[in-house]
Amino acid sequence: MIDFRLYRAGFAPALAAVIVLLFALTAPPDPLPSAVAPAEFDGDGATRIARQIVETAPDRAPGSTGDAEIAGFVARHFQQVEGGEISEQTFTGQFGGDDVDMKNVILTLPGGDSTRSIVLMAPRDSAGSPGAASSAAATGMLLQLVNHLRTQSHPKTLVFVSTDGSSAGAAGAREFARSYAARDQIDAVIDLWQPGYASPHAPFVLESSAGPQSPPAQLARTVEHVLSEQTTHKQGSEGALPSLAGLALPSGLGEPAVLIQSGLDAVGLSSAGARPLPESRDQLADLSSSSMSDFGRTALLVVAAIEANGGSLEHGPGTYIPMAGNLVPGWTLSLLALALLLPAALAAADGIRRGVRREHRKRHMPVSGAEAPSPNTRAAWAIAWAATRALPLIAGLFFFYLLGLVGLVADPPFPFDPNLFDVGPGQVIVMLLCALVVGGTYYALRGWRVPASLPSHAAVPALGAVSVLAVFLAWLANPYMGLLLVPTAHVWVACAGRRDLRPRAVVAAAALISLVPAIAALDHVSGELAAGASAPWLLLLMVSDGQIGFGTMFASSLVLGSLSGIVAVSLRDRVPSRRTDTLDASPITSSRQDDDKANDR
Repeated sequence: MIDFRLYRAGFAPALAAVIVLLFALTAPPDPLPSAVAPAEFDGDGATRIARQIVETAPDRAPGSTGDAEIAGFVARHFQQVEGGEISEQTFTGQFGGDDVDMKNVILTLPGGDSTRSIVLMAPRDSAGSPGAASSAAATGMLLQLVNHLRTQSHPKTLVFVSTDGSSAGAAGAREFARSYAARDQIDAVIDLWQPGYASPHAPFVLESSAGPQSPPAQLARTVEHVLSEQTTHKQGSEGALPSLAGLALPSGLGEPAVLIQSGLDAVGLSSAGARPLPESRDQLADLSSSSMSDFGRTALLVVAAIEANGGSLEHGPGTYIPMAGNLVPGWTLSLLALALLLPAALAAADGIRRGVRREHRKRHMPVSGAEAPSPNTRAAWAIAWAATRALPLIAGLFFFYLLGLVGLVADPPFPFDPNLFDVGPGQVIVMLLCALVVGGTYYALRGWRVPASLPSHAAVPALGAVSVLAVFLAWLANPYMGLLLVPTAHVWVACAGRRDLRPRAVVAAAALISLVPAIAALDHVSGELAAGASAPWLLLLMVSDGQIGFGTMFASSLVLGSLSGIVAVSLRDRVPSRRTDTLDASPITSSRQDDDKANDR
């Protein structure tokens, strides 16, 4: 069916892409030298402020009365700073399905001769819990940092930001990144994200993005270095595959993820990872002055190190993954994905060409019954049949979007708080309905059958062409997801051997193995969400709110449909070869009797 010499030759550009990747490897920048903090951080003082916030306004949902009360509390504290400039950002966002008014409160301490600035940011609101170890602790730490830094002279401008809407898709952080007038002068943003938890656990330095971006390399390494020097907390390193999965399916939670996505050089400091603490573990009893001291002291020393650095921090490549102590630039991965896709594309095109030539030869042979269709018509039909294998999944996808339009599925702005979206009977019913739509459409199409009048030498390369197109569409939507799906574009080659060979087990195993990288990416997302049994529903919410976009979902549907078609071809019943040149009206309306007469040509 295909020329394997052409297929093997198609890997030559992939080898060149690997060589380019190796030459493009970049050494990560060194952390900034340690500096002496202007004062020892008062963790007890920050803890007292956090307790006061919880006692004053235990309910601080975005846009609520309690939220506004603490905003006033923060503003009054800022007003006591001599020489400070107070400003506000007011905006509207969604929380709980309603439009609410929110407000960021900003204190600016002008620096010396430098126009560069350092931003310290902390969330103020809390949804469904007192937020003692999270937003209350973050606000208390922010105000205590103001107390420490207000009396010192600073070469760089210091900006303190109390954000609203952290539990509404990090709306305040998004608004700051969008509308802050001097954002081009920002050297670094340090987000204080739930810093007061009594039982600290990694990750402590938050570097994940809500988009296909990477964190600033030197800032992240500086924070990790200071944290390891000043505390017993070790960050650990993320491997290449988890990093690639994070770029393919961005799932970073919290304000730091939004700031990195917005293009700011930002990292988060957290005593409890990125996932928002559940209400049961975010009470006053969970607030620790020891954690407040550790992470507050780290923040002070990072600010001192950045101020002592005269120039801007090194970001490294705009997008990268770590590998063997180096950084792999994202563009090399994108190039590699296309290069690895080329052999399958060439082989599929050659297979279709060979099939057309074979049909041309057959037209000159005597046949009984109706006149055989033209070779080009048969090739077009084969491609159309291959594309229809994805219709069940596409139908389920559009049905899910329809449920979202009528309000039966929530579409919270990402990054949402997984704690706010439990899986109940309603969610189970929605998932079952979507599964019924997929299964019903698959049954209506007889997805497990290959029309008797569609020979394998036409069906197999057509499936290859559709799978190549699917991966290319995924690459256009997200080149890193395209790279993870590249193996699926080569599975059809397992069916392209001698016409009397149907390696059923090999094809089924190849189809499953080709999905391993994509499944690993989904597992990475579930780990980011700490989803457990609720993972399927939370992943669907990422589809409904557009975090996993339509382009990725459509391409994934084509990929899975092509794989199901490839397996169906490999499972054809073997019967004596006979010529069947009559074209059915369509692959969907073929009778079962004709479908059962499998043609192994």
